[in-house]
Amino acid sequence: MIKIMFEPLHNQMADSITIDFKVIKEYWDSYLLSDDTKLKSRVVLTGVKKSKTNPSSEYEFDFQSIQSFVFSEKAKGASHSRIYTKEELESCSNKELTFSITSEKWNEYLLDDDTKVRLKNSVVGITKSDLFLQNGDPIYNVKIRVLSKVKRPKK
Repeated sequence: MIKIMFEPLHNQMADSITIDFKVIKEYWDSYLLSDDTKLKSRVVLTGVKKSKTNPSSEYEFDFQSIQSFVFSEKAKGASHSRIYTKEELESCSNKELTFSITSEKWNEYLLDDDTKVRLKNSVVGITKSDLFLQNGDPIYNVKIRVLSKVKRPKK
């Protein structure tokens, strides 16, 4: 679970309340990697908290980021039965891949207090390991940044 906090909150939101939310729109973002693999990525809001004692403070968001791949044939390796050691996994070579954005959209949520929240998953870097899973699928490391916009209701 990843948390975004927009301003320092004392006692790590110990006095917080959980706010319910509704999903307005959620999208899969898509990217084409330089090895012709397609990456689908999504950020999903999983929780919202707000301070009870300081209601004008910012929100704390919990979210999950999900990735799915459609591997190209040239990206795959040979299947094998090898089990890698921790040292092999830590010392393997990783190649930086270039990618193009096929689609990136804002997910939208409505909080119970009528605040609108928008989250967007943005891929900022991808590396590919020189090791492969036992079925031959490549191993990628995807670095993402989650952007947010909060629009409070007019009073």
